[in-house]
This record gives sequence, C-alpha cells and structure tokens, in this order.
Amino acid sequence: MAKCPGQDMQFWKPEDIYEVECPKCKAKVEFWKDDITRKCKKCGHSFRNPKLNLACAEWCQYGKYCIGQDIKQKECPEDEGNKKRS
Repeated sequence: MAKCPGQDMQFWKPEDIYEVECPKCKAKVEFWKDDITRKCKKCGHSFRNPKLNLACAEWCQYGKYCIGQDIKQKECPEDEGNKKRS
C-alpha cells in the first residue's frame, strides 16, 4: 500500500526536518515534522515537538495507520508522570 502524499517523505521540504533546543539542557535535538516527541541524547529529557505537523494524518480516519501511532494521544510520557505528581 502506497503512502498518501501528506505523509510521503518524497513530498517533504527541507524545513520539515529541524533542530529544537532541549528545554532542560539546551542541547540541539533533531525533529521531523511528524515526530510527536523526542528524547534528548545529552540529558535524556523527553519533550513534545513544538512544530508538530501531521498534515492530513491529523484528521484522516486512516491517520494512525499511515504514521504508525495513535495521533490522538499526543501526550509525552514524561508529561503524564508530572500530572500524577501534581
């Protein structure tokens, strides 16, 4: 089964892959536009993609099959732990 154009990397632009500063240690962390979370290689902190762009997978009924994860659940596992402690 072919991927839809919204998630097919051949249609991505160079700016769809970018670096974001880790909020804990300020190291650079590479994100792809459809990464929901990433873990910093330097300090191990997991955080959400501030520029998350799931394109059509956000609303398409087949979105979770297309990108391989449940897009409705955008919570970072570390965020869940913080909620329980509050």
